[in-house]
Amino acid sequence: MGEKNDGGRVSLRLDRGGVKELASVIAVYLLGLLVRMAPLRGATIDGDILFYGSDSFYHMRRVLYTVDHFPHTLWFDSFLNYPRGLELTWPPLFDQLIAGTAILFGAESQREIEIVGAFVPPILGSMTILALYFLARELFGRRVGLISALFLAINPQHGSATIFARPDHHVLETFLLVTALLFLVLALTRNDRNLWFAAIAGVFLAAIAYTWYGAAAYFSIFLVYLLAQTAIDIRRRESSRDTTEIFSVVFGVAMILILPFWKETWMMPSFLAVAGMLLMLFALRILSHYFIRKGLHWAGLLLAVAAFGYLLYVSVYALDRFVGSYHILLSGLGYFFGGPLSQRVSEAAPLYSSVRPISVLGFNLTIAVMGFAYLWRSDIDRPQLLFLTSAVFLLFITVFQNRFLYVFSACMSILMALFFFRASEIVKSLGWFKNDDAASKFIPLALLALLILPSAANVTDAFEVSPTIVECSWNRPLFWLEENTPETFGFEDPSQVPDYGVLSWWDRGNWILYISRRPVVANGFQAGAEDAARFFLSGDEGEALRILDDRRVIYVVTDSRMVGPGLLAMALWKGEKPADYVSITDDVYGHTEKFLKTTLARCHLFDCQGMSHLRLIYEHSTEASGPSADQVKIFERVSGATISGTASDGTVAATLDLTTGQGRSFRYTKIATVRDGRYEMTVPYSTEGMGQVHAIGPYVLSSDGRVLFVDVGEEDVLQGKVVAADF
Repeated sequence: MGEKNDGGRVSLRLDRGGVKELASVIAVYLLGLLVRMAPLRGATIDGDILFYGSDSFYHMRRVLYTVDHFPHTLWFDSFLNYPRGLELTWPPLFDQLIAGTAILFGAESQREIEIVGAFVPPILGSMTILALYFLARELFGRRVGLISALFLAINPQHGSATIFARPDHHVLETFLLVTALLFLVLALTRNDRNLWFAAIAGVFLAAIAYTWYGAAAYFSIFLVYLLAQTAIDIRRRESSRDTTEIFSVVFGVAMILILPFWKETWMMPSFLAVAGMLLMLFALRILSHYFIRKGLHWAGLLLAVAAFGYLLYVSVYALDRFVGSYHILLSGLGYFFGGPLSQRVSEAAPLYSSVRPISVLGFNLTIAVMGFAYLWRSDIDRPQLLFLTSAVFLLFITVFQNRFLYVFSACMSILMALFFFRASEIVKSLGWFKNDDAASKFIPLALLALLILPSAANVTDAFEVSPTIVECSWNRPLFWLEENTPETFGFEDPSQVPDYGVLSWWDRGNWILYISRRPVVANGFQAGAEDAARFFLSGDEGEALRILDDRRVIYVVTDSRMVGPGLLAMALWKGEKPADYVSITDDVYGHTEKFLKTTLARCHLFDCQGMSHLRLIYEHSTEASGPSADQVKIFERVSGATISGTASDGTVAATLDLTTGQGRSFRYTKIATVRDGRYEMTVPYSTEGMGQVHAIGPYVLSSDGRVLFVDVGEEDVLQGKVVAADF
């Protein structure tokens, strides 16, 4: 397979050079596949597959449901935002793809379906490498295509989003966008089949709408391109008819495929975006013809488009009461360009706040930005302008939210390749290298090695990385939670409200739901996050209990990271300043007095010391004890047993020594004031077994120098019974 110029077209033929090229492409593909399969061992724990990230677990929950109800998928889940449930807005294509593949291969058990789900991301990620190769080859030639594919194969951001056991729709989203760009480039260069390629591109754009709720953002790329290309055509006094015709087919096909579900919440943003694109194409075609015929300056196009855009904006506002279009527009702009989400969710934080200049990502971004210089020239053609527009747009939204690095990585790889070839040409043209054949051959190899080395070194870490659920020591506690708490019905068909819920911070919710098969108040969709923040940062047990009772929660799960980095987000979700709860010095989190009085501190740090209705029933950590242990703790909401009786004036102190399954001992203490010769206190711990936590002897009650030993049964605690203890 090789290149031959033939009237501006690229044809393929099998010859010696073509075989070498084919072998190189296969080698890069296999390298990319190897990198993405590297975490296989880390994801396989005791024979079980544990997925990377958080959303992957919910995708697999949806996949399991879809396998049983194919092609229908889960649209309402009573196990989320418990007990209210949640309507889902994830488009279905990615989950249906995994479910359909599982059915095709005869996967029936949960483990077999999980294996299919684990393999899909590296396969799609490697296919994206091939698609990028053909895209870069069509734009800039064979050598740029090959080097671009190599850069993407080892790109840390794309690699981490497409590794084994990370079934997340972003991997399909990136593949579809790169492939859509490839067919658009072909449509702009292959005049004899341009409309066929445009139609195929439209299919892929529609597929993006069926994959991601925010697909409308990617459609905006083509609006920016069309505005730029039309302005250039007017300046050159050339017709934009061919371009607008191609994109009319693209979005016409996309509209036809979107129409069956256009009223659905998850499709409405894409439908409105495609409808807007078709209207804009119509306007641009008329404006282009008018400006050229009248000999008007191209800059006037901006004013005309602004006026037309204002009319569209007014229309969106007017239609809001019927289709919610204005609300969708505002929420979309807020999602992409700031808003409270950027402070509450780490992946939504701006790029500049999450990237260190001296890092692999910082290095790659610098090289990519320098690669823009290759494209910044007056003779750029239509396909290259489309790529430039795409790269600038994707970098723009990545600056506002670092999560989009996974899709910008494709453009980044091409830009790095362009920098490499341009830099090689400049260096070889210098006087002292011009006449030195050995040096002229060595320089490109040395430069390529320099560009590859940082990413290659970073990729080796993928062979050792473990899923976050394992790194945070959550897998064993959640298996314990499933085995040692009452089963809730409806996990396979969550149409009815289950018996009780579990509360933790939202980024742990998907783990709890999938591993423990229990309903959760808050998960990755952030519904219920406000109540979770209010509960954990409440300074009053009564207020915390009201939240638990309103949400019908019995179990609460915490970990060490929630009393560290997680505190910042919790405070923001509650509408308070993080500094009120935590101070950070050299990455060390110091807790304020206000935090030490919160429910989270009293539970996680002090084992429910002095509390009446919450108790520790399980803990697990990477160490037996100590402040550096990465601990996960499970607490139970109980009625509590009331110890009451007669005593002389003063106070009554009750202490109970306990030990956990990890051999850690702690002491529970409760103090009651004597009034009119009587005292009363409610305690959450029994003197019997409580999950993994056990009492060492009875309660020791002391008052005015006298001591009583009191046994409190488990039934007393669970049913709120009274235990008499008179001094």
